[in-house]
Amino acid sequence: MIEKMANGADEFAKKYLNETLPLFQEYAGREFKTAMDAMVQAYHRGSTIYICGNGGSAGTAGHMVNDLSKGSIVENKKRLRVIGLADNMSLLTAYANDNGFDSIFVEQLKSLWAPGDILIAISCSGNSPNVVKACEYARANGGQVIGLVGFSGGKLKELSNHPIYFKSYNYGSVEDAQLMFSHLSSQYLHHYIKENGPA
Repeated sequence: MIEKMANGADEFAKKYLNETLPLFQEYAGREFKTAMDAMVQAYHRGSTIYICGNGGSAGTAGHMVNDLSKGSIVENKKRLRVIGLADNMSLLTAYANDNGFDSIFVEQLKSLWAPGDILIAISCSGNSPNVVKACEYARANGGQVIGLVGFSGGKLKELSNHPIYFKSYNYGSVEDAQLMFSHLSSQYLHHYIKENGPA
């Protein structure tokens, strides 16, 4: 019985990997390159990179703040400016309570945003109203949006200057592919800063 269950797990894992692994090829495409170019330009300008998402995507956003902030550091070189919009629970619940849950990210941007900043928006569906509102604000106020999106792409795909679109309806597969952006981008930017970053 146990052996049969283990075999079932093996087949399930193979099916999952067959669906998930091809999604990572999106990073070989043009949109990842243009997203990295935008982040490099923001780095040289001293602009800020903001990151947001809900649920599992909020976890990915927090992970990405860590990777881009600390993982890109090169001693004695200028550092990236990165802020997570899903990390301050007191502020999130205050805006949700007083202004509505759709406002939790955009209200923070209204206090912090400057033209030239970048918003990394993470959503499987691409239709989360609070993420969409933040993207609309960023686009209307001189910024760029890097959208990490799955499913049909939703509104986020259309609002993104650099949409990185994972064509799957499996939450787990999409979130796995989105998390790779954190590691790939932070390691690339560390390499870039080491070679080209000002002191």
